[in-house]
Amino acid sequence: MSGGFQVDAGAGQVLALRGELDIEGAPVLERAAGEALAGQGDRLVLDCREVTFCDSSGLNMLLRLHGRAGQAGIRLVLAGVPEAMRHVLRITETDGVLTLAGTVDEALARPVP
Repeated sequence: MSGGFQVDAGAGQVLALRGELDIEGAPVLERAAGEALAGQGDRLVLDCREVTFCDSSGLNMLLRLHGRAGQAGIRLVLAGVPEAMRHVLRITETDGVLTLAGTVDEALARPVP
């Protein structure tokens, strides 16, 4: 269950994620991120501090968004990733594919290659 997964647009290109990023939450993220990727900016930051769960559907969505962002010349950055979600990224070896930052501020300050 998605647990009422929500995506809130923050300042600039920041999306705050809340709840379970699973088969029900992934489409919610896809819609919000699609709109953000169509906007202006050189990066899209996903504030993950309030993500309570991430399964293979959520991970698949993050990887697809990473690809779409790259094709658009936009850097996708996951900020404030909770330890349980970091564990999923580590065991699937996607922590080396996705760009992670400790905080939203760090993600926004990081230069885009």
